[in-house]
Parts: sequence; C-alpha cells; structure tokens
Amino acid sequence: MNIFKLFKANGYNKKIAKEKVIIVDSTFPQLVPFGFRNREIAEYLRSYDFIKSYTMPRLYPDKEAWFSHPYGMTFKQFKTNKEKYLEYYPEIDPGKIQFFHSDACLGADLSYSFFLAETYTLLPLLEKNKIPFVFVLYPGGAFGIDFDKSDIMLQRIFSSEYFRKVIVTQEITKKYLLSKSLCHEDSIEYIYGGFIQFDKNQIMHKKKYQIEKKSFDICFVAAKYSDRGVDKGYDLFIECAKILCRKYNDIYFHIVGNWDKDDIDVSDIEDRVFFYGLRRPDFFPEFYSSMDIFLSPNRPFKLFPGNFDGFPLGADASFHGVALFLSDELKINTEYDSNEIVIVNADVEDIVSKINYYYDNIDQLYRISYSGQYKTHQLFSTELQIEKRIKIFENFIER
Repeated sequence: MNIFKLFKANGYNKKIAKEKVIIVDSTFPQLVPFGFRNREIAEYLRSYDFIKSYTMPRLYPDKEAWFSHPYGMTFKQFKTNKEKYLEYYPEIDPGKIQFFHSDACLGADLSYSFFLAETYTLLPLLEKNKIPFVFVLYPGGAFGIDFDKSDIMLQRIFSSEYFRKVIVTQEITKKYLLSKSLCHEDSIEYIYGGFIQFDKNQIMHKKKYQIEKKSFDICFVAAKYSDRGVDKGYDLFIECAKILCRKYNDIYFHIVGNWDKDDIDVSDIEDRVFFYGLRRPDFFPEFYSSMDIFLSPNRPFKLFPGNFDGFPLGADASFHGVALFLSDELKINTEYDSNEIVIVNADVEDIVSKINYYYDNIDQLYRISYSGQYKTHQLFSTELQIEKRIKIFENFIER
C-alpha cells in the first residue's frame, strides 16, 4: 500500500486540499460515543458530504487565558479512538474523521467549534491556517458573566479577522454580549437548546407509581466538579432525601455520576439511596423509564466567577418523560411553562414542599412529565437544530 495513502487513511495529512466545513473538537471521536456533541457531529458526518471532523491536537492556551490545562488529544489517542468509534458508526466514511496536526497546512472555508475555552485554545491554529470560524458559546467552558478574564478571551476571539459568527443557546448570553459591547448583534445567532443523544425509538414505556411500581423514584444526574457538589445542588439533594425518607417509606433516591457515599454522609438513609457511578448512554432509557422526578437545584457562580448552567439541565431526562424539578436563580427559562416543568428555589424547604405536593397529586405530576416531554421533543429536535446550523454554514462556503 502507498505509504502516503496509509497515513491519510489514519488521519495524517500534512498538506491537504481545501475543505468546505470542518468541525474541530477536542474529544471527538470518543472510545465510547456519548453526549450532545457526539450526537451533533455524527449527524453532520452521516448526512452532509461537505462536512468533515478534525480532531484538535493537544494544545495549551496562552497566558491570557485564566486556565492552564490543555485541550485535544495525541495522534496516537486519535487513532485508537477512531478505530473504536467506527465500530459504533460503521456508516460514517472513515475519511471524514481526520486529525488536525499542528504542523499541517490545512485549508477550509469554515471551522466550527464548541465552548469558549476550547475555541480560544484553538484560535492560534485557526489563524495560522487562515481559516474563518463559527463557534457555539455554551454556558460553562470558561465563560462567565461579568468575569473580566472571560471577557478578555471573548474579546480576543471576536477581534480575530477570521471570526464570522457566534451561536448562543441562551438568551442571557446574547444579552450579555450586547450589554458589554463584546460582539456586534449581526454576528450573534441565537438558537435555543441543543442536541439530545437519544432517538425517540429508544424511549421505553414509563413505569407509573402505584400502577407498575411501588416506589416513588427521584434522581440526580450530574458530574461532580466541586466539593459537596454545591454548584449542582448535590448537597441540597441529599438533605431533601433525608427529610423525605423520614416522612415516606416508599421514596427512593438515585444518583448517577462520579459521586459516592463519602461525598456527603448518607449512612442514615443508605437503604434508600443508590449510587450508579458514571454510565454509558445505553443505561439511561431503562433508568429514566422508572424515574418520577429529575431534581437539579443547581446554583450559579459557584465553580468560577460568573459560571452558570444552561437551561434546562436534564433535557435527556425530560426527553424520556421524567418531570424536571429545576432551580432557575438567574430567571433564564424562556421556553417552558409551569405546566411543563416545576421551578424550585435552591433551598430545602421549597424543594421538599413541592415534592410533597406532587407525591400527593401524582396525576398532576405525570401530566407535567408528558407536557414537558412534548416541549423538549420540539425544542431539541435534531432535525431543527441541524437545519439552523447548516443555514449558517452555507453562508460562508465558497461556491
């Protein structure tokens, strides 16, 4: 086999013809595909010939960034990940998954990336190759409201001659960029929501309390980023669990993520709380089919200055028909009505009071579950989300 072809097939192409649209991501392809980014990228690669993915090489940010950890992966990691990834997606052309070598001469009409931190770290490589870019400014990823160090990074990106557009998924983000004069309005595209990693045909029959099951089940699904999980409200979840377990003998609590019994003492309710650890996507359809409430009493500004989560957290759970009980201290909910979601304060008394009410009014709870599920299916439609982004891409493709 020609050695050049061998390198190219494995993602190494030091000098390459100009591409149309490249998606540059630090974690794609994954050994075990999961999450909203994988869902989005996979849909592009399956459906559009003019889009390819290029895995971000291991890069460190410059000294202006307020973080110092690298993004991306090594070429060796990429080759291993790609081989395993294609076992899950054999329909994707292997040639559409490439590696962005830092010494490559890569041309493209447009690059597309995710999050502030990742795009900022990638920026010198894009500028070196003179590649115009669009990125999604999701909550998190080093972006903070009224955080000067975050603003410096945003200013650097928006001032690049290769910047074309930023997609924001929350109204609060758009308002912030405009209020601080960080970006011109015509360079901002507001697309609410995002991508769900599941298809409707994966939704399982919902097991109802007192009909198909004897337990009332409340879940907490999140990654741990802070002590006691104060940013995600894990401490509030456990405190509520202890109060509710004293009152009811059929309520159970389920925790998915990198949590365990040592994060907060649960010895007094250890027979009523279950830890599942980190789980693959195929775990969740059956898991959510038995859940009555997804509780997320998250708090903004805890991880770093100005940090906040997007709304709603738990969209995957809502997609599967679980009622969302979410806090919204920043009042950023713009889409869900009170018959589709339950807003809770980030305090134990309010959370327990609302769970008590819906425990006693189970039919109302399930009506909220189904109404919320319908709304989530509308807002997070993969077809709708893809269509809106493709229209943006097409504006920057050379004909």
